[in-house]
Amino acid sequence: MINLLDKFYAPDSGEILLDGVSLADYDTAFVRSRIGLVLQRNHIFNGSVEENIRYGNPDASFEQIQDAAKKSYIHDQIMALPQQYATSAMALSGGQQQRIAIARMFLKDPPIIFMDEPTASLDAIATEQIKNSMDAIKEGRTVVVISHSISQIIDADCIHVMQNGRIVESGTHEKLYAKAGAYKEIFDAMARSLNVEKIARTYDDVGD
Repeated sequence: MINLLDKFYAPDSGEILLDGVSLADYDTAFVRSRIGLVLQRNHIFNGSVEENIRYGNPDASFEQIQDAAKKSYIHDQIMALPQQYATSAMALSGGQQQRIAIARMFLKDPPIIFMDEPTASLDAIATEQIKNSMDAIKEGRTVVVISHSISQIIDADCIHVMQNGRIVESGTHEKLYAKAGAYKEIFDAMARSLNVEKIARTYDDVGD
């Protein structure tokens, strides 16, 4: 889906519209210049942390790079590194590299962002930090998030549930859950797998 939306491929049938205009009619470079990507595995090259963030905007100042890092909740961790922004980005953990990719998005400041499983294979603490970064970057732009984790998309303006390559339900979390269909089945399975009831009781006990 992201390959189609980013014009890496053309659809075999049907049509993709952007603001009512066929995506095929847009200049490819123009479209991609206005799209940011945060994927499961982002391109982190063998350069410094500063250089990897600057990839989002080669003309950015160091102050702008720092600001982007602060917005993606990675600045303090960078400052704790031996060479700070001059440290090799290859030395960062998976969660830190993911936030570098999000910092690039802040620096590029595109009106459209695609995120594909942005917290895959990350621990709970890193996932929370990435979610904070995601919540910050969503302000004032269109963000498409593809995720098996409902916690990443529960606040979306519109959720599309896909099965076997087709959209089977669409709506907000509340409306989809009330339908008692595919979304509710997925949500309830997630709640059971996370043992949400026991987690809730733990919070209640702490509160008492």
